[in-house]
Amino acid sequence: MKRSARFIPFVVAALAAGCGDGSAPSPAAAPKPAAETRPQNGADVAIETTTPQVRVRQGVLETSGKVQFNEEAVTRIHSPVTGRVVEVLSRPGDIVEAGHALFSIESPDLGQAKSDYAKALTDVERADKALRLAKELFEVKAIPQKDIREAESDYRKAVAERERAASRLRTLGLAEEQINDAAVRGETSTRLVVRTPRSGIVVERNVVPGQVVAYGQSDTPVNLFVIADLSMMWVLADVYEPDIPRIHRDQGVTVTLPCCPGERFEGRVSYISDIVDKETRTIKVRVVVPNRGRMLKAEMFVKAAIATGATRVLALPSSAIHREQNQPFVLIEKGKDEYERRPVKVGDDVNGSVEILGGVGPTDRVVTTGSILLKRSVK
Repeated sequence: MKRSARFIPFVVAALAAGCGDGSAPSPAAAPKPAAETRPQNGADVAIETTTPQVRVRQGVLETSGKVQFNEEAVTRIHSPVTGRVVEVLSRPGDIVEAGHALFSIESPDLGQAKSDYAKALTDVERADKALRLAKELFEVKAIPQKDIREAESDYRKAVAERERAASRLRTLGLAEEQINDAAVRGETSTRLVVRTPRSGIVVERNVVPGQVVAYGQSDTPVNLFVIADLSMMWVLADVYEPDIPRIHRDQGVTVTLPCCPGERFEGRVSYISDIVDKETRTIKVRVVVPNRGRMLKAEMFVKAAIATGATRVLALPSSAIHREQNQPFVLIEKGKDEYERRPVKVGDDVNGSVEILGGVGPTDRVVTTGSILLKRSVK
């Protein structure tokens, strides 16, 4: 049994030698490096190559925003006095000019203000007569000089009180003609017509006839009317912290509406906030946009594309980019019928091409036409 076991290796070796031709393995059978391979191309397969080309890419930062009225052209009307609304003279949608009547109100405060003004006029007239009389008596040395000074002081006080009463009437919305009527005719009507100080469109009304309105009883009084210029609107866009350095004033912005994807509104950045929202970690960027056709409505959500400037990038045709297991790669020509597969890092599309962020340089020859068939034989 021990002798038979000794001959088993020799028998196995002899049988193995008999199955082959006895020759040593040729060098051609050794595997080639993975980076370089010569594919077996058919005669009908045309291979074309190109080098990465420099392209100009327009940088765009896309974000969301909300439409608001142009606050620099919005007028909010409050009641200048406490009283009862008698008549409402304008409605939402009306186009109004400066001085247009909005509503009228009955107020005892107006009557009191007119009475104060009439009294002030009388006091000025009385003080003026007293001053003239004092000057005449002083000339004949009938009174001392201190009486002249007291008469002049009383006259100045009366004039100041008249100006204060007149200013109160102006604050209530009375024109100079109405103030003069109150002075000449002693007109003491308690009805006041509230007018708009600026032109625009009535976008909000919160008053009805018979309503009692108050003046100065709240830090946030009710807006009885809101009048806005709708020719220009604001878009407040949200920009995250990492993108803040890309935003500058006067950059062009394209605004699109979810309801009308085909409509585009062009505007410009007018203001960049200095406060980061602690909840969303964004800042507000204000864009002034011409409101073509009045399609932009307050509180409407929109998309905003902010042009951040042009940059030069390397790009390849999309036909040169392949993917395997979601990893992009290209085929590089190393020599005649000699290619290698090289992973690349790609970016955004640039005018029909693909931005190359890394992996190839401007002098590399990259296969474009025929690469789909060629990649099967290049490992």
